[in-house]
Amino acid sequence: PNAERSPFNDSEQPPRYYHHSICNRNSAQSELIYYPTCCASALSLSRDITTSPTLCQVLSGTSSIMSDLSVSTDGGDIEAPPSRREKSRHIVAIRDPQSGPPQSSTGELAEGISRWIEAASSFFYVEIASVVLLFSCIANWFPWVYMKYALSVACVSLGICLILQTAEFLVPGFLERVVIKQREDGRGGHTIEKICSVFLLIWWLIGTGIITFRGPFVETSNGWFAAWGGLLATIRWSVGIKSSYFREQRTEGLKYLKYLQFLSFILIFASIPPLRQKWENWGGAGFGIAAGALTLVGALYLTQLYDDISRDVMKLTVLMLFLLWACVAGVCTFHGPFLSTNNGYFACWLGCLCTLKLGVIEIAKRDEEEIQ
Repeated sequence: PNAERSPFNDSEQPPRYYHHSICNRNSAQSELIYYPTCCASALSLSRDITTSPTLCQVLSGTSSIMSDLSVSTDGGDIEAPPSRREKSRHIVAIRDPQSGPPQSSTGELAEGISRWIEAASSFFYVEIASVVLLFSCIANWFPWVYMKYALSVACVSLGICLILQTAEFLVPGFLERVVIKQREDGRGGHTIEKICSVFLLIWWLIGTGIITFRGPFVETSNGWFAAWGGLLATIRWSVGIKSSYFREQRTEGLKYLKYLQFLSFILIFASIPPLRQKWENWGGAGFGIAAGALTLVGALYLTQLYDDISRDVMKLTVLMLFLLWACVAGVCTFHGPFLSTNNGYFACWLGCLCTLKLGVIEIAKRDEEEIQ
């Protein structure tokens, strides 16, 4: 109560005092943590404070704290200990080196990814089609039964492919393991890859038919192309068609006849919904069904007798098929019902191009025979 005025002015703040004595138990070095200690009350006491025994005890405790600090002799501010950033330079050098196995380098990681991708070389395009169909369903999502089915087609196909790819990567030769042993009559001997490819062929065949004929991707879009791409990729994977097959001149005519059979099937099935639902200008759908059925029968006959039939008869038959499909493409895509790009639209024009290509092949073969 008899204390005199504090030696500090009213506008000045008493100096801040810090103490550092906290040790980090988890490391060998000491980490400085600074805690402010308010000693303004002790410094604001009078000069004759030593007469009070209680306050002498307070000052004695305060002096022990201040003994660890360096105070300027000219009455300036107290010099704070070094900062954390300055201390960290020494702490890094003191810490123990990293223990444990060495990490993989960038080159090893890239090599592992390339080997994982290479494991799916036989069904890589099936994976791509599955991913595109999956994202198409997500982008155009609507709680419709056909949309849910399309999503399930993509998920099941992608899941099987990823499992096979990872298993082949971890256990080389996994796809070539024989599940059904070969019998004495030569049947059997099916591997894991063969069984999965046949299952996915049936899966995509049914899925593409529903997705592109019923919904949700009836017209051209990412989902439409993904559905057909997945079907064609699984056909090539399961049947094991090599690229050399498409380059053989001997089978080129047969190849386009088989294409024409396939397109006839598509045209027939694509023409059924316009007749049932009475689309705009649906009358052309009946013409498409008739042309597809006639072409299917004729193409099957030509395929069976391709090597024995006369080139003149073959040339005349192909010419009639070309005129038929040209009329189908003109009626169905200009008048109706396939005014937009869908299964029927592409079946008409691709069938017309196939018959044109067959005509060119037959003319070239006849010229070769005349030269010989």
